[in-house]
Amino acid sequence: MNFGSQLPQIKTKTNLVTSAWIERLGLVECPAITAKKTRKSTSFKGKNPIVWAEAQGSNVRDVEGNIYIDLSSGFAVAGVGHRHPKVVEAAKNQLDRLMHAMGDLFPAREKIELLELIAQKTPGSLQQSILATSGSDAVEAAIKTALIATKKRRIFGFHAGYHGLTFGSLGVTGYRNSFRQPFNGFAGSTELRLPFPSCHNCPMNQKLENCDFACLKYTKQMLTSEVSGSEDIAAIIIEPIQGRGGDIVPPSGWLTKLREWTKKEKILLIFDEIYTGFGRTGQWFACEDENIVPDIMTIGKGMGGGFPIGAAIATEEVMNAWGESLGESIHTSTFLGNPLGAAVAIATIKVLEEEELIERSKTMGNYIKSRLLRALGSHKRVGRISGRGMMLGVALLDQEGNPWELGAVKAMEELLERGIITVPSGHLGDVISLSPPFVISKKQIDFALDLLIEWILAL
Repeated sequence: MNFGSQLPQIKTKTNLVTSAWIERLGLVECPAITAKKTRKSTSFKGKNPIVWAEAQGSNVRDVEGNIYIDLSSGFAVAGVGHRHPKVVEAAKNQLDRLMHAMGDLFPAREKIELLELIAQKTPGSLQQSILATSGSDAVEAAIKTALIATKKRRIFGFHAGYHGLTFGSLGVTGYRNSFRQPFNGFAGSTELRLPFPSCHNCPMNQKLENCDFACLKYTKQMLTSEVSGSEDIAAIIIEPIQGRGGDIVPPSGWLTKLREWTKKEKILLIFDEIYTGFGRTGQWFACEDENIVPDIMTIGKGMGGGFPIGAAIATEEVMNAWGESLGESIHTSTFLGNPLGAAVAIATIKVLEEEELIERSKTMGNYIKSRLLRALGSHKRVGRISGRGMMLGVALLDQEGNPWELGAVKAMEELLERGIITVPSGHLGDVISLSPPFVISKKQIDFALDLLIEWILAL
């Protein structure tokens, strides 16, 4: 069987090679970033993380020679699979021609072609983009665009929303207070987070069947009342499905109502589709589920097939607020529109289309969710099974029926020993997040799900 579609092969647990690599890393990387064996965790205390050596399709090989099934797509990046041959070929061909150009001054043709392709694929009147080198960078561009377009100064986000950790994006990230606290003097407004419609744990203590979107009513009141202290609003930023916050899907119609209200109040709506975009939810973009077109959209992750790239795309009306260039752009970077990144992104988007991987994400995502619901839907240690397409979450409960803090971290660690890569989500680390490559085989899916279900049933 070809590497890429193999089942796990765990050959060694000695970790001698891994230990050497982690020790080297610990000497040269900031200790807050390095995943050292001394990290605070659950069953993983005293053990090293794996160190990747090679990846292909849905497989990862570590430096010890162990092979894993990756149910994370490397943080939801490798939708087309790790090291897709056509994406690799595009990168090699580009390296033979042009590796770097001069961004906004003397652009490469690949940059122009990518911008045209993005405009074709994004919904409605989203037509003009600012390219970026990461998702956080794209969010920064979106925030600047909203401030320029409205001449207002405040951007509001939602409880548990995750938009990145650079200064601008950190100001609207609501995932953890601890992420923002050391930088409060610089990281933007942090005094208000809007209630995200987490119906499994309603912030308004309501039931969906009769709540009439109480959390949205609260948001409207907070942002329009003359006594709320929330004046001068440029935009609201939201993930159409929360990713790191716990794979949370708003109830049907909620986002539509939000869009209608923001239009009425002349508040720009920013959809952060960095996680959800490019097929992750079974559609090109999650906003298409309710035919919503935001004013600005941020994209990244799956767009580059593994290469770091992102973009903020907006309507022509919104982007025109920047005005004409006076010879030196007030928002740019050295690597804006890098031709290598642009070529890789173009190839990735073409693979998604030509190999019908968006449709496969929807079909196989439905299969995974149905298997999980049949096996675990009424299990006492499972609070919910949520998500759409290949973006799914299994929320774990402790023995008292409360969200199991770090339960998904324990799952990640113990499943890793069996050859399965997952990541935790939810601000308590209680949600097992599943975002596999769209190319994953049914055999790999069934093998991984068997292990996951067996692990939960044994709790």
